[in-house]
Amino acid sequence: MSLRLPPLEALRYFEAAARHESFTLAAQELCVSQSAVSQKVIQLEDRLNFKLFERKPRQLLLTNNGEQLFHSVQLALIQIRDTLNDIETREYMSRLEVYCMPSFASRWLMPCLKDFYQDNSNIDLHLVANLAEPNFRNEEVDVGICHGVGDQPSMEQYLLFRDYIYPVASPELVESLDLRTPDDLSKAVLLHDSIPQAKLSTSWQRWLSDHGVKGIDYNSGYSFNQADLIVQAAIDGQGVALGRHALVARDVAKGRLIPLFGHAMEDDGVYIVCLKKLIERPQVKTFFNWMKQQARLFEQQYDVHKLVNDR
Repeated sequence: MSLRLPPLEALRYFEAAARHESFTLAAQELCVSQSAVSQKVIQLEDRLNFKLFERKPRQLLLTNNGEQLFHSVQLALIQIRDTLNDIETREYMSRLEVYCMPSFASRWLMPCLKDFYQDNSNIDLHLVANLAEPNFRNEEVDVGICHGVGDQPSMEQYLLFRDYIYPVASPELVESLDLRTPDDLSKAVLLHDSIPQAKLSTSWQRWLSDHGVKGIDYNSGYSFNQADLIVQAAIDGQGVALGRHALVARDVAKGRLIPLFGHAMEDDGVYIVCLKKLIERPQVKTFFNWMKQQARLFEQQYDVHKLVNDR
């Protein structure tokens, strides 16, 4: 006659007791009481209708049936454990958490990711676009793309490219306002990042001061809380944005934005960073190398001097 399998938990308790030849040691391994192990084994014996152990003072011996069952259960549990370990390892080795600022994600990284997915279908990339600083210490993020993390001995960081800042506006706005010199900005609406201390933000006050432009209210205009929003507002003709090259280069190349006044001001660099202990992890190394390649292509295709300074 067929026999339904007993509960897995009862088999686990039995296997531990048989392996240690002790209810007490099995209880310590399973983090339960000695009586809990004893009761589970008794319930299992009642269900199977045969004894698994000969209980003697200070000694626990397997019966013939118990010995036979022990080897089968132990083998099955080992196979289950090894299978779960393989699955966990495969998931661990394929998952990649990448952090970057939302503006950089939408205007620089997203247009490139299709190529990464096509060439690296074995890597499950999860993009974390967030204004908050990434958490590397708890390994919530594997790789970060940012404007540097300072001098931290535990971090590996590689300069992808230098970034630049310059004013941009739609072709229609440039023509309608006749924007020829920085002084002409007095005729335009200035577009601001409303969080000037945040990374990727820009400052009209600093830019106007550095270029010796006076008589313009640098606080006037429209404010947005992300850099990509001021870029889109500029494309829509709402005003003049102080854009980062990394965020506006593609739109400049396609003619959706016009760089003004023929000069780009060098700013921070864009880095790819991770914990040094993670750099040899296959998916991290693959993404690092891919980002380096993308950065080289970006600099070649959107050379700031050809797009801006030579105009």
